[in-house]
Amino acid sequence: MSYKDELSDLDRDGERSLTQQLVDAIAAAIERGELGPGEKLPPTRELAELADINHLTAVRAYRRLRELGLVSAHVGRGTFVREAATAPARTVPDSIAWQRYALPESNLSYGDRVLADMHRQATSEELIPLSVGYPSARLFPLEQISDAIDATLRSEPERALQYSDVQGLPDLAEQIASLSAARGAAEDPNDIVITNGAAQGLTLACRAILRPGDVVACEDPSFPSVIRAVEETGARIVAVPVDDDGLDVDALAALVARQEIKALAVQSRLHNPTGRDLVPARRRRLLDLARRHGFFVLEDSVYGDLRFAGDELSSLRSEAPAHVVYIDSLSKTVGGGLRIGWVAASGPVLDRIITAKRADDIHSPTLTQLAIARYLASGAYPAHAERARAFYRERLAVLHAAIEDSFGAAASYPEPLGGGHLWLTLDLPLDERELAEEAVRRGVAYVPGGAVRIERRPDLSMRLSFGYLEPDQLVEGVRRLAAASSSLRRRPTRREAVPI
Repeated sequence: MSYKDELSDLDRDGERSLTQQLVDAIAAAIERGELGPGEKLPPTRELAELADINHLTAVRAYRRLRELGLVSAHVGRGTFVREAATAPARTVPDSIAWQRYALPESNLSYGDRVLADMHRQATSEELIPLSVGYPSARLFPLEQISDAIDATLRSEPERALQYSDVQGLPDLAEQIASLSAARGAAEDPNDIVITNGAAQGLTLACRAILRPGDVVACEDPSFPSVIRAVEETGARIVAVPVDDDGLDVDALAALVARQEIKALAVQSRLHNPTGRDLVPARRRRLLDLARRHGFFVLEDSVYGDLRFAGDELSSLRSEAPAHVVYIDSLSKTVGGGLRIGWVAASGPVLDRIITAKRADDIHSPTLTQLAIARYLASGAYPAHAERARAFYRERLAVLHAAIEDSFGAAASYPEPLGGGHLWLTLDLPLDERELAEEAVRRGVAYVPGGAVRIERRPDLSMRLSFGYLEPDQLVEGVRRLAAASSSLRRRPTRREAVPI
């Protein structure tokens, strides 16, 4: 069988991604001599038509082949098999092709791949990225941050460029404690560890708490970074469903009655992707379960300051500090590029988190910590957060109207109380991955439900993010999504969403 025959018969339900199948087929053709040195490969659009895939998948496959040292690309000419690709290893001592066989098999999940695509899509000129949960650059407090950095470098330049404490600078920890107190959750600055964003905070907390074989309960749906942080430790993740009132605590109670869990990962305020809260009655019962069964609660609250409906809620940590490890950041309001996050914890777990931080990167950047401490001390943040809430509220209203216009009764979703995402379910007989690929072909990207789920579900759900885009982009993005769904409705069979 020629490699082109293999490309026209890809396994669309298998564990290997379509990209990896393309790479394997072409690499095998090179190794057996079917594709010789200097031979030109089909253009990416021709490859996409041949394999019945979207153009971006073909582009990714050729990029991976270049990384493996098997092909080279020449602008205006095309992609060619490298002269050294099939030569004996001794003649190409600097070739990286051997790494393909030496490295352990990659365990990237569907969610990991979608997350990687999301970061690339953020700057794409060909796509409207409804997938991207970044804040809009229009929200950045540029003047205040610039002033804070300039003042820091003028007043304490040596300190700004020097190594600092692993746990983080007291200046910033004290400001974060004040911010926490203003939210109704008093925090000791000594219990705060400054991290490079909330993602590192989750990773450090998981490393401190979990060991291979431990069981961790997690909301379903959730966010790929949460799931990845748990699975990287070798722990096993178990799904707990969510509804309009947050985590299903009855399901959690049934779970802990059957088996011991080491931790629960939860977003108690403005959950990603639903934008809902864990209601007070469930909060109380959850914390009672944690105390009685002795498990940690990993509380992620990065969207907590972006509420535009419902009552303000304090953190779970404020009610059970011995059990709750709290993770937060300024990424969704002040700017993700600053990478200012933090973990708050009490007892021996705090020491373990600090140890994990030391092993990871020694400490977070000193200049950034000092500048953000100065910015928070200026008192500018509360007014900025209020502007951010209005900004997100306006864009959610635009997204609502666009979905109603394009999908009508076929669309349903829990009403977000805040945050930057909407969890949309479409009552349409479509395959999740086919719709996602067709949407990309039509110039819009989103996060398919299977990328943020732990267990299989038959529904057609997706996360649409609205904080990064302008109103006209939101409207056009939904229009393109509707066009993609319309083009596929002739296909009545729908497979289940593939989970992470």
